Amino acid sequence: MKSNVTNRQMFFILFLTLTAFSTISLPKLMAGVAGRSSWIPILLSSFIFGIIAYIVAKLNSMYKGKMFYDYGKEIAGKFITVLITVYYIIYYFIVGIYFKVKLTTLLASNFLPTTPAYIVLFLGILLFGYVAYKGITNIARMFEIFGVLFILTTIMLCTVMLLEGMKENILPFYNSNDAKHFLTALKKLITSYIGIGVLLVIPFSPNNKKAPKTVFLTLLFIGIIYVLLVEGTIMILGLNNTIALNDSFIEGIKLVQIPVIERTDIFYLIFGLLSLFAGMISVFVIILELCCKLLPRVKRIILMFSIDFIFFILSLFALKINNMHDVFESFAPYLLIISAFFPILLFVVAKIKKLKEKEV
Repeated sequence: MKSNVTNRQMFFILFLTLTAFSTISLPKLMAGVAGRSSWIPILLSSFIFGIIAYIVAKLNSMYKGKMFYDYGKEIAGKFITVLITVYYIIYYFIVGIYFKVKLTTLLASNFLPTTPAYIVLFLGILLFGYVAYKGITNIARMFEIFGVLFILTTIMLCTVMLLEGMKENILPFYNSNDAKHFLTALKKLITSYIGIGVLLVIPFSPNNKKAPKTVFLTLLFIGIIYVLLVEGTIMILGLNNTIALNDSFIEGIKLVQIPVIERTDIFYLIFGLLSLFAGMISVFVIILELCCKLLPRVKRIILMFSIDFIFFILSLFALKINNMHDVFESFAPYLLIISAFFPILLFVVAKIKKLKEKEV
């Protein structure tokens, strides 16, 4: 299923995919590692991953209208491309299972406390699989709507938190004692950029010359949003409470007073769920599109149901792991670093080949 997306749609796809599961837990995570100086590693990480995203987009731009699997065969050969593709499929299965369990837990605790987890799990997987089956173009249009609602809601709440919070809670902006923890903070932030792989399944249109710049600026914008989330939460709760409370961002917006809106946390969760759904849809899209390339003779709908089935079975096992978050965080950064290495390597090889072709 070939399709192209606009730069505007690509912005929303990247934004929703990357921020889907970071917004709620990020303030507690960063406050506990880098304290009031958290904004520095956050902006630095967004710049680093912005460069990686730029390279992937540049690679896509060199092979207009093609996805990773298509141009990978031209650059590195079919065998190596198949191995890399299998790695990405396994990698995003792991990511998807973790996110699906996290989403199921969130829904069960806030909206469906009496509904069995396996029912929520089953219905969610069917929904995400069905939407992914529709292809990247339809998803891109849907993400435009989701993205506008989520961004406006998040910026509005963060602005109110900054206005109502105590500026003393975030001062000083830089603490030399926090600087020694910046490398640890960068490692913790890696999982916030897991969804960057969605670029691998977005074929660029022939006339799209601004895509690399768009994805780079999108990553910088995401970094700014992350800073607003962390700084706003610390201003409302204080540093110690931000570290102590689980889902500290949600706890922070509970204290925010907005006219007409009585429960700001419920208000945010409603729109925040759109982002969570978008993140899961992106994971399903990545897996489905790569499987379709890897197994072109198998019907798309059969692959979709097969992916749904595998997700459901493995997620049931994952639900029984009590320390799922700690287990995932222990190895996920390394998986992401490896996954980011492949496009960079292919980009270098492709550039060398292009130079040799010009010399000939």
